[in-house]
Amino acid sequence: MRRLGLQTILCSSVLILAGCVSPEDDLAEGVSTARAVFEQEAPEPNEAAGDTELYVPGGYEVEQPSDDHNVLITRGSQAFALSLNPNEAPDSTFFYDLQKASPEESWLADEKFSQHGRFGFVTVRTIAEDRYELVVSSGGAKLSTITEQSALRNQMEWMMKTARSIEAAQEE
Repeated sequence: MRRLGLQTILCSSVLILAGCVSPEDDLAEGVSTARAVFEQEAPEPNEAAGDTELYVPGGYEVEQPSDDHNVLITRGSQAFALSLNPNEAPDSTFFYDLQKASPEESWLADEKFSQHGRFGFVTVRTIAEDRYELVVSSGGAKLSTITEQSALRNQMEWMMKTARSIEAAQEE
């Protein structure tokens, strides 16, 4: 009986500690994951938005695009704005330069990636308590959303997959 109590206490302690992940840890893990996805082969598109083919994970909906350069992706009540600039090359820094145009902005994460003539980035900034603006880009595709700390890592991953899938589809 005593052994069972000790196991319960240990398991409870592990669960409590696992829930105490700092924003810095979430950011570091998310950026690392986004970098890995950027460096991997792009996923095959499974959706279309107008003339743009893209990868979208299950549970996400591609809304009717308002034009050929802006697409809204949703999951429940959360929205993700996809901006497309087909005139930009895979190594374009256009979206990054726009992101960094305001020198007084403070970024929690500001990571650039380049590989095989491609450029991508992830930026994160605080906009309110536990609310973050997340922007992920590769070449001429940029995805942005407002999210919570607990979702940063997973969203960085699928958003980079989506941006990479668009860039790869446009190269073909």
